[in-house]
Amino acid sequence: MAEESAFVMSYFRTRREALHLAVSADGYHWRSLNRNRPILRSHVSSRTMRDPFLFRDHGGLFHLLATDGWTSPYIIHAVSEDLIDWRELTAVAMMTGVPGARNCWAPEAFYDRESGLYRIIWSSTVSTTGPADLRDHRIWSTCTEDFRRFGPPEPFFDPGYNVIDATVVFDEGRYVMAFKDERDASGPDAPHKAIRIAVSRGGCRSFGEISDMITPSITEGPILFRCHERWMLFYDRYLEGRWGASISVDLVDWVDIAKGVEFPKGPRHGSVLPVDEDLLH
Repeated sequence: MAEESAFVMSYFRTRREALHLAVSADGYHWRSLNRNRPILRSHVSSRTMRDPFLFRDHGGLFHLLATDGWTSPYIIHAVSEDLIDWRELTAVAMMTGVPGARNCWAPEAFYDRESGLYRIIWSSTVSTTGPADLRDHRIWSTCTEDFRRFGPPEPFFDPGYNVIDATVVFDEGRYVMAFKDERDASGPDAPHKAIRIAVSRGGCRSFGEISDMITPSITEGPILFRCHERWMLFYDRYLEGRWGASISVDLVDWVDIAKGVEFPKGPRHGSVLPVDEDLLH
């Protein structure tokens, strides 16, 4: 597997729900750009931007996807050639046609090899009768050829319980998804609120082989990427106000390496994208 020579990280901060960026040559030591101030703020829909995710299409164009607030059925989308100057910032209606859709959280994208299209995934609660504060998420998806026209939203992953923050990578002929088990309340004794791995070996629509929890309880926002022949996993320890980090050679056994990783100050759920080092200068 060919690897790029550097990495760029997207994230938001609790007090500044906007796009922040940091860069790293090795995946361990991260330097924030713009003095850890926003690179891009949203001026559409809810005017907020959470969970920013970076994706590079086959033509080399960068795409930004982000959450448009807690109760929005839209996602934020923008494009860039250099990750700094962004254009075409829009709120895309992903769930407005689904009766009972309550939200549209943590959108991400990957290339669906079977369809030859890009697939966008996110988590939504859908209920026409539940209470106003109901949160019972499943992962939904749509396909697109150009990030301008989108297919109808459809259920993507439903393990039978509340799940959010799915991210998908392709590895040796299989799709691997990290996601947050969202059962239980967010208290110190919650036994489920952590990251699990699921695998699909027959295309990207049949995830199974769900692992035990691979991170400590009360973690979310998994960021899964390849780094120097290892898999790195960053995750948001949001009650503690810090990120965790683990590393694996096989996506099964994980070693905590958080003490060896230097993160920017105050990052929240984002993404890591390998890039050519020349792009960072």
